[in-house]
Amino acid sequence: MGNNVGLNEFTLAVITTDKNMNPVGGCPIFYANDNDDLQNKALLMSKCVSGMVHQISEGTLIIVKH
Repeated sequence: MGNNVGLNEFTLAVITTDKNMNPVGGCPIFYANDNDDLQNKALLMSKCVSGMVHQISEGTLIIVKH
């Protein structure tokens, strides 16, 4: 049996250009003005929390801690 017990992977943030997206489930949503802003915010946030950026759909990225 491994010693790795507990919550190991989780979504830290959603970054989107969709201003109509509403928070659900307690994960914070950050709104970007355009694609350049989206990419910049995702890069900076992922570096701060040592997370990975994944594209969910056009204009929406998530930061996940693996």
